[in-house]
Amino acid sequence: MKKDLLKNSGLALFSGILIAVMVLANAMLSEKASQWPALVITHFVGLLTAGIVLLAKKQFSNIFKGVPVYIMMGGVLGFFTILLNNLCVNNIGVTMTLGLALVGQIIASGIAEHFGWLGFHVKKISLIKMPAYLLMAAGAAVMIIWG
Repeated sequence: MKKDLLKNSGLALFSGILIAVMVLANAMLSEKASQWPALVITHFVGLLTAGIVLLAKKQFSNIFKGVPVYIMMGGVLGFFTILLNNLCVNNIGVTMTLGLALVGQIIASGIAEHFGWLGFHVKKISLIKMPAYLLMAAGAAVMIIWG
């Protein structure tokens, strides 16, 4: 159990580092090529990468079988996430963009768990979590005001 926690924590940390690099690279691309071509390039490269992985794993047939449409809408959210990240990084910087994005993701996931949306197990937001949410919001406010 402890080994899995350590492994998953390490993977999550590595994922966060990759996200920071990705956001910066996408913003640099949008600065050089403008917003819309950068979005097309980003999504084409993502599609190509996913296709290569699926072909390598020989799992290309029936990949959408039984998948609800609302789950596949994540691509639409990804499109807008990249667009907004590109706009924000060029205006407020990488650190503030990622900080605010993380606060938003944590609050949204807390709400999704609270109500059991998207198949999450229901985990009610407890009073013990409120100081953490308030501290994150305060940190975001400090970044905005004095950043």
